[in-house]
Amino acid sequence: MVRALRRLFKSILHSSSSRCFFVVLCLSLVSGCTSVRLTIVEITEHSDNFVVIETLKTDFGINRTRLMAVCNEFYRHYEDEFDVLVLMAHNPARILDQWGDGIRGKLDVVRNAEVGTGIKTRDFGRRYGSGGRLKGIVQLVHPDLILSGVLLHEIMHLWIGEIEVIPTVSKSHWGFSSVGGQLGGFQRDELNFLGEGKYSAGDFWPHVAIKSTPYSPLEMYLAGWLPPDEVPDVWVAEDGSWLIQGATEEERKNQRDEDGNKIFTASKISTWSIEQIIEKLGPRSPDFEDSQKEFRIAFVLVTDGRVPVRDTETSVLNLYIEQFTRQGPVSDWLLKQLQYEQRHNFWEATQGVATMHAGGLQSFRR
Repeated sequence: MVRALRRLFKSILHSSSSRCFFVVLCLSLVSGCTSVRLTIVEITEHSDNFVVIETLKTDFGINRTRLMAVCNEFYRHYEDEFDVLVLMAHNPARILDQWGDGIRGKLDVVRNAEVGTGIKTRDFGRRYGSGGRLKGIVQLVHPDLILSGVLLHEIMHLWIGEIEVIPTVSKSHWGFSSVGGQLGGFQRDELNFLGEGKYSAGDFWPHVAIKSTPYSPLEMYLAGWLPPDEVPDVWVAEDGSWLIQGATEEERKNQRDEDGNKIFTASKISTWSIEQIIEKLGPRSPDFEDSQKEFRIAFVLVTDGRVPVRDTETSVLNLYIEQFTRQGPVSDWLLKQLQYEQRHNFWEATQGVATMHAGGLQSFRR
C-alpha cells in the first residue's frame, strides 16, 4: 500500500499539469483546515467575570496544542492585561480523573523574570498569545476547584517549581518538612519524635495541604510578600517516607501514633534557615519592597459544546470567582452552603498582603 502511494505521488509530481492540480488541491485543503480551525476554537460567551470558549475536547490539561489554541483565542479578543489565566473544564458529570489519576489542577509557567525563587527565568508567552504580561496558565478539571484550595496551590507554583528550595522527596513540593503551606508539609509545633527514626506531625500530606490553610512564611517570601527576616527555620526529613502498609489490622494500627496520625520514618534530618535558602537560591529580586502584590486574573470556561452551559452553572461560577478575588474573607453563607468548615480565598491566603482582581473583564475587549 505504501509503495503504491509513493508511485502515485511520483507520477503526479512528474507531470506539470498534475503538479498545478496538486498545488491547488493542497492550498484548498489548507484553506479549508484554516476555516475549520477558526470554528473549532471560539469564544461563545463574554461576561464580566469570565468567558466561555468552545473547542473539540476539554483535554487542555494534557494537550499542549489545545491549551495554546484556547489561550490564543482568548487573546484574539482581549488585551494583554492579565497575569494569570485560569482555564476550567466544563465538566457537568464531574469526571475528576479525565486528565489522569489524581490530577485536579496544573500550572504552566510561561513567563518569569524574577530570581531567587524556585522557578527559572523564561519568556515564551507569545506562544500563548501574550506579548509581555502573562505569567502562568492554571488548568482546573472543574470550576468547583476555585475555592477548594487547588487554585491557591497552583498559583503558588508560579514561584516554586523546578529549582529545589529545600531537600524534598516530593519534587516541587515541601515533602516531609515543617513548611506547612499550600504545597504540603506540616506545622512545626505538631512534630513528634517517636524514637527509632520514627515521627508523626499531625494530619498532613507531603505534596498538598489537606486542610484549607494560608500560604506559609516560606511560600510568602518566595512570592515576594514577606521579608526574609520573618521566615522561621524549616525542619526537614530529607529522606522521609511513610511506614509501609501492613497486611494485618494490628500492623496498620502500629503505623499511626496514639492520636491516629500517620507515622513516617527518616534517617537524614536537617534544619534550613532563610539565610541558607538565600545562599542557595540567591537573593530574591525584586525584593519584598518592590515585588508585585496586585494581580489581574482572567477565568475561561472551556466546553466541548456537547452539553449546554446552564444558567445555574454560570451563576455559581460567578459566585466562586467573586469570593476568590474579594478583599475580605469568604462568605460564611457560602461556606455553609458548600458544607466547608473553612476555605481561604487569595486575599486571606496572603494575609491581606496581595490582591487578585477579576471583575470588569469586558473593559479589556479588543
